Amino acid sequence: MNPPLAVLEKQYFFLQGSLPDLMSPGATPEELDAIRKAIVQSRTNYWKAINGVLHDDDPEVKSLVSQMNAAQLNLEAGLKTLGNVAKVLNVITKAVDIGSQIAAKVVAL
Repeated sequence: MNPPLAVLEKQYFFLQGSLPDLMSPGATPEELDAIRKAIVQSRTNYWKAINGVLHDDDPEVKSLVSQMNAAQLNLEAGLKTLGNVAKVLNVITKAVDIGSQIAAKVVAL
């Protein structure tokens, strides 16, 4: 599996698996809705990459993969300190946005 697809897969499965933790008692209905939408976008990015081709030798894709790896570390750290759902949602949103930029580089088969 090439690195761009791998980071999209890791993000999607991490977010999907973390959903029970993200649905903390302090989360508002709007925050929960935003979390669900982010997971859906992450899944869409992942499936778009599966159904196309990502050129991992593209410098812009390499840069985005690097950004995604850093965002994933922030995501994992944020989940450990889930006290502030809004802060974690901000980290999720940034990570999923990077994933969307990677998915935008997919070339259709």
